[in-house]
Amino acid sequence: MNSVQILGNLARDPEVRFTKTGRAVATFTVAATNTYIDSTTNETKEQTAFINCVAWGKLGEAAGNLRKGSRCFVEGRLQTRSYETQDGQKRYVTEVVANFVGQSLDMNTNSFDGGSNFDSFSTGGDDEHIPF
Repeated sequence: MNSVQILGNLARDPEVRFTKTGRAVATFTVAATNTYIDSTTNETKEQTAFINCVAWGKLGEAAGNLRKGSRCFVEGRLQTRSYETQDGQKRYVTEVVANFVGQSLDMNTNSFDGGSNFDSFSTGGDDEHIPF
């Protein structure tokens, strides 16, 4: 089974391009941080991995709406591909091919752009006249 789940923050704005056939492809990097205890110093430390991701089609278009610093969750599969540089060297790229990209709804992160105005929401009526 080849399955990857990442929770982190976008390290840069997604870059959305379109193939010759018009299919969208978004590339972005997620910074995922793990904490661990250093066995020699007994201190809590952090280690951040910067993981390249790609999303295709409508998912790629939607991912283009996210912004640097947004907290997001990515689910997909790990893929390694190769290409040849102009000087003939073969390069390998490992990335997550996303089948799900979701933005965190946590209002304590900087992924939440707007304020909350609960006064503007309608409750749909007076609670004293509940029809049951």
